Amino acid sequence: YYGSYASSNGIVSKTHARRFTWNHQQLLNWEDSFGSNNVAIMVGHEYYRNKYYYLSATKKNQFDPTNLELAGAITDDGGNSYTTDYNTEGFFGRAMYDFDNRYYVSASYRRDASSRFAPENRWGDFWSASAAWDICKERWFTATWVNLLKVKASYGEQGNDQIADFLYTTRYDIVNSNGRPGAVPYALGNRNITWETQGNFNAGIDFEIFKGRIGGTIEYFNRMTFDMLYPFTLPASYGFTSYTDNIGDMRNSGFEVELRTTPIKTKDFEWNINLNV
Repeated sequence: YYGSYASSNGIVSKTHARRFTWNHQQLLNWEDSFGSNNVAIMVGHEYYRNKYYYLSATKKNQFDPTNLELAGAITDDGGNSYTTDYNTEGFFGRAMYDFDNRYYVSASYRRDASSRFAPENRWGDFWSASAAWDICKERWFTATWVNLLKVKASYGEQGNDQIADFLYTTRYDIVNSNGRPGAVPYALGNRNITWETQGNFNAGIDFEIFKGRIGGTIEYFNRMTFDMLYPFTLPASYGFTSYTDNIGDMRNSGFEVELRTTPIKTKDFEWNINLNV
C-alpha cells in the first residue's frame, strides 16, 4: 500500500496451491532353504502419482489497506492457474540364490511406465544380474589368515525420466492479441522421446585378512548412459528455440580401491585407518 505501490493505491495478491501425492506398493516375498541351498524371491507392483494445482490473482486500488481480500480492491491486475500431473507405474521381480554361502547369484527385472513420454513410448524394460564367489569357503582353501576373499561381478540397468512434463507434445502460450486470444509457440514437442537408460557394470574383489585387521575392496566400474535426454537447440527462425530428444551416449570407467586397517586394537583404544583411491 505504501512506497513503490502507493501510485496503485495498494495491491493485494492471493495464491492457493494444493499437492496430492499417492505412492502404492504391493510386495510378495518368499524365502526357503533346503540343504545348502537358499532361495529368496520377490515380486511387486508400484504406482506413483503427483498432482499439483496452482491458482493466483492480483487486484489493485484498495479501499482500505487493512482489508487483505481481493474483494477489497476494484481493479483486476491479472490472474493465473495451472495443473501439473506426473504419474509412474512399474512391475518388478527379483530372485536370489546362494549355495552353502559360497556361490551367490541374483537377477531382477522391472517394467516401468512414465507419463512424461507419449503413450506409445511410455514403457521401458530394465534388468540386472550379479554373481559372487567366496573362495574362503572352499575346502581346498587352507590359508587360515585369510578371512574373506570374495570375487564378484554385476551388471544392471535403470531408467531415467527426469525431464519436465509434457515435452512429448507441442505447447503454446495463450496471449491477448488485440482483444482476441492468440497462441504463441512455446515449446516443440517430440513424441519419439523415451526412457534414458543407465547401465552399470562392476567387477571386483572383497578381502579381509588377519581376523579383519586389514581389509578392503578393489573394483572396476564401467557406467554407460544410452539415449540421453537433452534439449536440442533450434535456430530462432524455426519458431521454437529447442526440443528434447534422446540424442547422446556417455561412458565413465575406472578403478576404485578402498582399504582399511586397524593397526591398534585394545580394550581401551582402537585406531582405524581408511584409504580410498
